[in-house]
Amino acid sequence: MSRRRALISTIEPVDGGVPAMTACVARMLEELGVEPVFAWYAPWSTHPKLSVPLHAVPSGRRPGQMQRRVYGDHEGHGLGAWLPELEFTHYLPRRAWRQLIASCDLHLSVTGNPLCATPFARLGIPFLAWVATPWQDDRVDRVKRFSRPRRLLDRSLNAPVLRRLERQVLQAPRGRILALSGYTAKALASIAHRPMDGVMRMPVNPAIFHPAPERLVPWRIGFAGRYADPRKQITLLLEAVARVVAQGHPVQLVLAGEQDVHRLEGPLAAMGLEGRVQCHPCLGPSALAEVLQGLDLFVIPSHQEGLCIAALEAMACGVPVVSTRCGGPEDYVIDGGTGQLVASEPTAMAAAIAAICADRGLRQRLSAGALAWVREQASPEAARRTFLAHLEA
Repeated sequence: MSRRRALISTIEPVDGGVPAMTACVARMLEELGVEPVFAWYAPWSTHPKLSVPLHAVPSGRRPGQMQRRVYGDHEGHGLGAWLPELEFTHYLPRRAWRQLIASCDLHLSVTGNPLCATPFARLGIPFLAWVATPWQDDRVDRVKRFSRPRRLLDRSLNAPVLRRLERQVLQAPRGRILALSGYTAKALASIAHRPMDGVMRMPVNPAIFHPAPERLVPWRIGFAGRYADPRKQITLLLEAVARVVAQGHPVQLVLAGEQDVHRLEGPLAAMGLEGRVQCHPCLGPSALAEVLQGLDLFVIPSHQEGLCIAALEAMACGVPVVSTRCGGPEDYVIDGGTGQLVASEPTAMAAAIAAICADRGLRQRLSAGALAWVREQASPEAARRTFLAHLEA
C-alpha cells in the first residue's frame, strides 16, 4: 500500500522563519507515515523564465515549473504564474496547481501570510493552514520600497484583490487556520470576523537548544533574524547599545541572520561601535545554539513580529528576552517573569538591557522563567498534539 501524500503550499525554500516552520511540519508528517510534497510560487525576480509577464503574453509562452528535492530529499515544485506583476496571480489554481492537488491526499499551507492557501480555498477542498502573520503586516515595509508606478498599481489593483483573497482563505468553510501566536490569532480573527481554530507555536528542539552555563558571557546581548528587513528596526538596537556603552558598561552585541556580514560597517563606524558588534551570517541550528548559549540577553527591536522563533530558541537556552511591543513576542515576554517589554525607543531599551545585565539575581530569575515557559508552551510534544488534532479534524 502506497503512503499517503500531503501537499504543502509554502514559499520558496530559503533561509528564514517560514522554511523553519515548513521543516517542522514535514517532520511531523513523516512521523505519521505521510509523505510531504512541497509547492511554491517561484518568484519572477529569481526565476523569470517560469512566469509570463504582460509583455510576454503575445509570444504564446506559458507558465512553467521546476522540480527539485527539498527538506530532506522530498519532492518539491516551483511554479510560475501568468502576469506575475499582479501578486494575486501567484497562487491562483491553474492547471499545474490542480494536478499537484489531485495527486495528494492531504492539503496544507505553511506560510508567512494566509495567501499560500489560496489554491485550496478557491477549489473548495479541505485544508489546514499554519499562518505567521496577516497579509498587510507581512508586506507593509516592502511596499514602501516599490517604484511610484508599482505603488499606484498596488493601491488600485493588487492590494484590494489580495485583501479579498485573504478573507476568502480565512473564511473558507473547509479550511482550518492555526496561528503562530496569540497575537496572530487575534489579528486574523479581526479580518475573518471569526475566531481562528487554534494556536501552534513553533516548537523548540531541546536536544539542540538548551542551557550551557559555561558559555555564558555577562553583558553579551544578541539578536538573530534578517536584520536588513526594515521590520526588524536594527538601528533601534544599535542606538540602545550606544547608550549602554556611553554609560560605561562592557556590553557586546552579537547579530546573526544576514549573509552580508559587512552591511552594518558604515552605521557601526558612525556610532562608534566598531569592536562592540559581531555579525554572523544565517547559521544552522547547532551553530546558532552555541551563539545563543553565550548571551546574557536576547533583544528584539522589531516593530512587527509574528513570533520571532529565535527568541524562543534563546529562551530554551535560558536567555531572558527584552522586546518591543511588536506582536508575537508579547505572548512570551512577561515582565518580571521571562524578560521585559519596552517602548520602541532607544532610551527605554538601553535601560532594560542595563538593568537586567547588571543585576545577576534578576537575570537568573528571568532565565529560569524563560526556560520554564518554553518547556511548557513551545515543546515538540505540545506542537504534535495540536497538529494531530487539527489534521484529523
